[in-house]
Amino acid sequence: MLIDLCLDRCDPAALPDAAVEALDGLAGRLNVESCVLSRLGPHQRRLGPAAARWLDELRRRVMEVAVNNLRRDGELAEALARLADGGVDLLFLKGSALRAGRQGMAGRFQCDVDVLLRRPDLERAEALLLDLGFHLDESFQCRDDLLRNHFHFAYERRGAVVELHWDVDPDSPEGFVDRLWDHSRLVDAGDGEVRVPSAVHQLLFDCLHLSRHAFVAGLRWLADLNAQLPLPGGEMARFEEEARAWPRRAVYAPLWLLNVYGVPGMEPLADRLGATSLEETLLRGVLERLLVDEPWHGLPAWRAAKALEGWLASDRAFPALLGEASTRGAFRLLTNPG
Repeated sequence: MLIDLCLDRCDPAALPDAAVEALDGLAGRLNVESCVLSRLGPHQRRLGPAAARWLDELRRRVMEVAVNNLRRDGELAEALARLADGGVDLLFLKGSALRAGRQGMAGRFQCDVDVLLRRPDLERAEALLLDLGFHLDESFQCRDDLLRNHFHFAYERRGAVVELHWDVDPDSPEGFVDRLWDHSRLVDAGDGEVRVPSAVHQLLFDCLHLSRHAFVAGLRWLADLNAQLPLPGGEMARFEEEARAWPRRAVYAPLWLLNVYGVPGMEPLADRLGATSLEETLLRGVLERLLVDEPWHGLPAWRAAKALEGWLASDRAFPALLGEASTRGAFRLLTNPG
């Protein structure tokens, strides 16, 4: 029901009061309250008492998120301006790009700001941030390892985080980042123009991002994809052209799931996934549980995610990968029952 709400595929007025408590906790855990609010708001007069009270609470929480976003944006404004004044070109990515280019997303949950810069500008950008009192987060890996194995650095000051991307994936196809810059566009962010990816590259990047995280707790990102559709006329062909250089399943699995939920215009793209009938049956169940970070038929979400990761990046059959994940889990329970 929460997935249907976030994708605008059900009548919010039919929301039973008995489901509100469960949906409330789940929406908060998955950070999709702003999405739910946008779906329920126009139907307030038709909602039951419990759902109407929930709507009022959602407004309060989304307002808090919007205030936190403004505080973070204000904390980072000086840094982003200093980078721009220092000749460092910036291209906003992910949620930062969506919020910049769309009205009504002020309350969308966001924990950091993602920007792409050109690789030759990286060290200069770091020096500017360090001079402003930011520090590099090396809790995951040290800087040298991040530079060698990853594609972005996270710099933090007083709780505000800016991620400096010099690439969008460790295995980006040759020339992709250049095309990302070449086709980018300027949008009015309210207090000035910022650069964001083209509609084609934004959709492609966000499909890959959801698959890279194996859909785990990814309902917010799936709703973001839904908000970008349909692409402007004629752009779908360019999307498919760009998609050919990336793992097919990683690109099309999110769009296939949107088609399952009845999002208009997705059927031609969903067909590109090339899954068997059995795989499609299993995928729907597994992806739905992963989106809300819950077990699938007793298989922990992290094990199901491992199977999905293997499937998205290969040509192996999904039932076999799920079977291997289940067998490993059962073996572990037998050998380590405590």
